[in-house]
Amino acid sequence: MTASDSNKLSADEIALYDRQIRLWGMAAQANMRSARVLLVNIGSIGTEVAKNVVLSGIGNLYVLDEHVVREEDLGCQFLLTKGDVGAQRAQACLPRLQDLNPRVNLQVDCAALSSKPREFFQGFDLIVATELRSEEITALNKISRALGIPIYVAGSNGLFSYIFVDLIQFESTEEKLKSGRSTECGHVSSNREVIDVQVRHDEDDPKKVYEKITTRNSYKPFHELLQSATLQDKLTRRQAKRVNNVLPLTVSCLTQHPGSLKDLQRNVVQTCNDLHITAENLKPEYIEQFYTQLGIEFAPVAAIIGGAVAQDVINILGKKASPLNNFLVFDGITLEMPIYEF
Repeated sequence: MTASDSNKLSADEIALYDRQIRLWGMAAQANMRSARVLLVNIGSIGTEVAKNVVLSGIGNLYVLDEHVVREEDLGCQFLLTKGDVGAQRAQACLPRLQDLNPRVNLQVDCAALSSKPREFFQGFDLIVATELRSEEITALNKISRALGIPIYVAGSNGLFSYIFVDLIQFESTEEKLKSGRSTECGHVSSNREVIDVQVRHDEDDPKKVYEKITTRNSYKPFHELLQSATLQDKLTRRQAKRVNNVLPLTVSCLTQHPGSLKDLQRNVVQTCNDLHITAENLKPEYIEQFYTQLGIEFAPVAAIIGGAVAQDVINILGKKASPLNNFLVFDGITLEMPIYEF
C-alpha cells in the first residue's frame, strides 16, 4: 500500500489535510490516498468508521450492505433521515457520506455478503466489517487470510462492544526518546516481537537520543482465537480478578449464541473456565443487561468503537505505531476499554 507517482498528494490535498499530515505524516496520508477499503455494513458502527476514514482522506471506500432502512435505524445513524425508511441503507447513506469529502471515491453495493465470490475481495487493501454473526466473521476471515488482506471486525451489544483484529503479520516502526534502559530485540509478548532497534542523536541537541523501534505483530484468525483464547500466565492474580465481565460475556456469545438468559448464564461460566479466570466475579446484573441488549447498537458506543477502528486503520497505513493486537472490549458502564492479547 505505497503511494505511486499517480497517487502523490496534490497541493490542494496537502492544504486540505494539513493538520492531520502534521499529526501522522505525508507517507501515511499518501498511503490513505491510494488505499481501497471495503466496509461491510453501514449501521451505527459502520457509519462512524465511514465518517472518520472519509474525513481523513481515504482514497476509495466501497460499502457493501444488503439491509433496508428501518425506523429504529434513525436513532443510531446520523446519515439517515425519516424519508429513507424502506430504502436500501447503503444507497441512502451515499449522498450525505459523499458530502463529507467529495474527493473520496465512494461506491455502494446492496448485494449480500454471502453472494460475493472470493475474487471480489481481491480488489481491496483492507476490510472493515460490522454487524456480522460469528459464522459470517469466520467465513470472511478465511477469505481475508487466504488473500493476505488485513481485517477489522466490530460488533455491539448495547452498552458493550468489541473489536477483533487480524492483520496476519504486521510490522510497524515508531521513534521515541531513549530511556535509561535500552530497548532490546526479542519477544515482548506472545504476539509481539521487537525485531530491530536503531539509535540516533538529535542534530540540535546531541544529549537527546532517540530509538527507532520496529515491532512485528502476529495475529490469529477468528475461529482459532475463539477456540484457544486464554489468559493463563498472561495476567497476575490481581489482574485476573479484575478482568472486565464484558470479556467472557462477549467471547461466550461469539462462541455460541445463547437462546435464553439461562443459556448465557451457563455458557459464560464455561467461558471463564476456558479463559482461566474466575467465574465468581461475574455480576448477575451484567449478564442480564448484556442478554437484553444483544445485537443492539447505541450511537454513543458506536462513536467510540468506530473512532478506535478508524484510528487504527490510519496507524497501519502509516506504519507509525503498533496496531491493536488482537481483541478489544468496551464497557459502556465503567467506560473501560481493555485490549486482550490471545
